[in-house]
Amino acid sequence: MKLAWCFVFLLVLNSNPSEYFTYEDHPVLTWEDFKGVPPQNARHFASVNTGIAYSYEVKILKGDFHLSYEVESQFYPQLSWKKNIQESSRDLLAHEQLHWDISEIYARKLRTALSKYRPRKSYKTDLNEIFQKIESERRKLQKQYDRETNHGINKEEQARWYIKIKEQLFKTTHL
Repeated sequence: MKLAWCFVFLLVLNSNPSEYFTYEDHPVLTWEDFKGVPPQNARHFASVNTGIAYSYEVKILKGDFHLSYEVESQFYPQLSWKKNIQESSRDLLAHEQLHWDISEIYARKLRTALSKYRPRKSYKTDLNEIFQKIESERRKLQKQYDRETNHGINKEEQARWYIKIKEQLFKTTHL
């Protein structure tokens, strides 16, 4: 039996978060979830810190590879922050919520990709490539979202993205 675990925590800068919660357990954010301290030079009023984690196990039985896996999106309260309560509006929280939703969409996409994968001898490389492709897409979408909404300031674009992300959440399979 071969056992391989891989945890990937993303957007974690200069810290080792010991506390996180998953989208499955806590899908809707509140300002109380943002427990971090904003950097002094922060240009924005809030920042959400999320990531995707996955683990897998490959068993070889009679020459056949069998894959089991777990995937979750994670929110890191100690690394997520808001500047102050006056600036912590409902609109700003809605903007940060969609970042959390985007991470969940890509966790679901990773689950789907892993469910279709048939393990072989190069499974470690294969699984890493699958993850890297999906993670690259996730990062790209997160940046595009901030750029097009101007970090939530552009209300018309924010409304368009709200519909887009909620539709994707609805369409993605929760495996």
